[in-house]
Formats: sequence, structure tokens, C-alpha cells
Amino acid sequence: MNLNWDDLRILLAIVRSGSLTRASVMLGIDQSTAGRRLSALEAALGTTLFLRSKTGIIPTEIGEKLIVHAVEIERRADTIAEVAAAPEEGPVGQLQIMGDHWVLEHLANRFLPSFAKAHPQMSLRLASGQPTASLWTAATISLWFEDPPQMGEFAIKLAEVPFAVYGPRGANHDDLPWVSMMDESATRRAPAKFLEKMRKPEEALQLTANDARLVRSAVVGGLGKGLLPVCFGDVDPALQRIAHPDYEITRVLHLHAHPDTVQTLRVQTAIRWLRERAQDIFGDPAQAEPQTSKVARFKGRTDKQRACA
Repeated sequence: MNLNWDDLRILLAIVRSGSLTRASVMLGIDQSTAGRRLSALEAALGTTLFLRSKTGIIPTEIGEKLIVHAVEIERRADTIAEVAAAPEEGPVGQLQIMGDHWVLEHLANRFLPSFAKAHPQMSLRLASGQPTASLWTAATISLWFEDPPQMGEFAIKLAEVPFAVYGPRGANHDDLPWVSMMDESATRRAPAKFLEKMRKPEEALQLTANDARLVRSAVVGGLGKGLLPVCFGDVDPALQRIAHPDYEITRVLHLHAHPDTVQTLRVQTAIRWLRERAQDIFGDPAQAEPQTSKVARFKGRTDKQRACA
């Protein structure tokens, strides 16, 4: 029996995404092709690999065993690709970056263009949503605030991110109600705690949203005042920071990574770049130093030394 690596990739994409539809999007193929490949793999093996349910697709006991081996094959293939690549080409393969919507958007604006230019052999995938970890994780790094690492991941402190309260420019902020980031699945995060502390009984909570971009739009539109990251609140001409001694907090942004994938050069490279630049990217724009190329300090080191620095 000959197993096709593309069919095993379908297997991994399904278990990582939770559905055949999302797996086909991840791989850039149509859903019918993904379904045919999965059916062909199950027919070749003579067993069922996934059970379909209302909540998605879950692996069977045999499926879980096969997935473990497929992950190992994927990691070996990644290692072969990295070894085969010329040293000057740097890391190769796909890197997934997860985080809140606004964090990924800010990263895409301020960080990824220079990172992608420096590492053209890599492809990047951004995935927003709740922090999740998988025993069958792909090469992934995640950026979160108060969320703890999951399922064997470890956390690295990246930056102290200042937040402040903003209102629409020119408005009487004393008369404004509040708008707030509020994630129903994790209501005790820092923005929710801040609102509980600062909102007076007579002040209305006009709107809640699960992302800072939506809060910013609501504030700009005049719905109220709200807590926003300074890194994009201060640079928006439609917003005005409200001067108040208690209207500022700092949240610590962490990078989560899994030990099974941190050995890949692309994950190590992304971690190194983010550790060097995260404070400039997510810190107070007024306090940011002129951006210089810190990567020059690594000139003359071996690829392995640069990756592990």
C-alpha cells in the first residue's frame, strides 16, 4: 500500500481546523477534492479516520494513531527542507501566527512586511480567534495577553503594552457612556476588570465588542469613551486621550509556542525577530526610539547561532 503525502496533509489540515471546509481553505483546494482525498485514504487503509458530528469532525482511535505518525513525517519533511535550503536562503515553510484581531492587524502593518522581505522562502498564515493548542499542532506561534499557555506550550514575555481611555476628539468626555472590549468566553480579562473598577454606577455601558478595532470604531463614531491600546489610539486623529490618573493600564503581551515545533528554524527566527521588535511595535509611539536594524548584530554568526539567539 502506497500512502500519498498530500492525503496525509489533508488528514492534518482536518484535525487542525476541525472541519473539511476549513481544511480545504487552509490547503488552497476545493472542498470536493479534499473530501475525495480523505475518502481515498480511508479506503486504502480500510478504516474510518474521522467521525462526523454537529460540532465538526473528530478523529477515531485509529485516526489519532495515524495522525501522530503524520505529524512526525511532516516534521521530518520540514527538517529536510531546511537542511536542503542554501544557508543564505534562511528559513523555509509555512508559519502560522495566532492572536486577537487587532494584534494581528497591527503586526501585519508594522512587522510582517519587513519580516517577509527578509525571509522570502517562508509563507505566513494569520489566524485570529480564541487561543487554542493541539497535540497535532503545526508550526505556530501565538500572541496573547492574560491567557495561559495550553497543552504543553510555553510563554515568552514580548512587550508591555500600554492602554488608555480615549474619546472622540472635541467631545465632552464627562457626558459620554462607556464602550468596552468584552469577551464573553473570558470576561475577567484586564479590560473587563478595568471597566468594573472605573465605571461609576450612573455611567451607562453603551456597547461591548470582542476586539479593540470595533471599540475604536465605536469611539470614533461618538458612541462613548473606551479603553484602547495606545499604539493605535494615539495615532488616530479622530481620537483624543482622556487625561485622568486612573485611566491607563499596562498589559503584558506573551508569545506562546509548542516545544515540538520550536525546533524549526522558521519558528526560532520569528521568535527572535518578535523579541527584538515587539516593544517598538506595541509600545507607546511617543516613546518609540528611531527604528534601526538590530539584525545587524547577528552578522557573521552561523545560521544556527542566529536562530537560537
